[in-house]
This record gives sequence, structure tokens and C-alpha cells, in this order.
Amino acid sequence: MSRQKKDDPQRAGRSEEQAHFGAMLGFERMDSPEDTALFELKLRPEHCNLYGTVHGGVVMSMLDAAGLWAGAYRDGALLKASTAALNCNFLRGARLGPVVSLKARGEVTKRGKSIYFCSSWVYAYPGDDLIASGQGVYALAPGEPLAST
Repeated sequence: MSRQKKDDPQRAGRSEEQAHFGAMLGFERMDSPEDTALFELKLRPEHCNLYGTVHGGVVMSMLDAAGLWAGAYRDGALLKASTAALNCNFLRGARLGPVVSLKARGEVTKRGKSIYFCSSWVYAYPGDDLIASGQGVYALAPGEPLAST
């Protein structure tokens, strides 16, 4: 299974040298079917709060990225989109040590002409424990219609 895609939406419009948020956190995107996204984050101490638990902002970023990436490709084309709304449900904590990585999955649940809706989940590994779920609404940039022509 390959990791980071060359046309990763987090890299769109950027040179290889330019940093971006997903790269700074360490997201590693994996191949997935259209309308889905899968990626992993190998945990580091800087992902955690003072108590050694993964920070909620990291988890929410994973939920958001999973939704964004799930809808970023349509008929093989890379689309530009931004988050319009995000809902997060924290189900349990994940402590660095027993947990070495987090994996996120996003799925498009509905597409419209200028927005799409996604559900996403974050799991702690080892153990495959669901730690958060979320729903997002993503708006396409002007000129990026989802409707087939």
C-alpha cells in the first residue's frame, strides 16, 4: 500500500519544499477508493498534552483532513475545497506509549453541486479502538462544481 500521494490535496499548489499543516503533524495518506480517505499518524510527544494524552486538536485535525481528503477527488480530478462545518465526538482518550499511532478514515456521505458531506473516524493502534467520530461539510472553491457535465 503506497503512502503519500503525489497529488495530495494538502500539497496542491505547493512546491516540495513548502511546509503545510498535515505534513507538520506527520499525516501519511494511503491509497483509497474514490469518496474515501485513509491515513495514519505515528504519534510523537508533541502530539500530546502535558498528561501524555493525544491532544484533542490533533484528533479533530485528523477528522477534518479525512473528510476533506475523502471528497477531494472526483472522476480522477483534484478539487479545491475548504471546511464549512465540523462536528466532533470524542469517545475516549489515547495515551502515547500504549498507543503508537492513530488512523483516520473518511467517507463522502452526500455530494451536492458546491458542497459535500463526510463522516470520519479516528482509531488508536494497536488495538483498533475508536477514539473519535465526526461529520463535516466541505465547500468547493468557485469554479470547482461537483455535478457532472
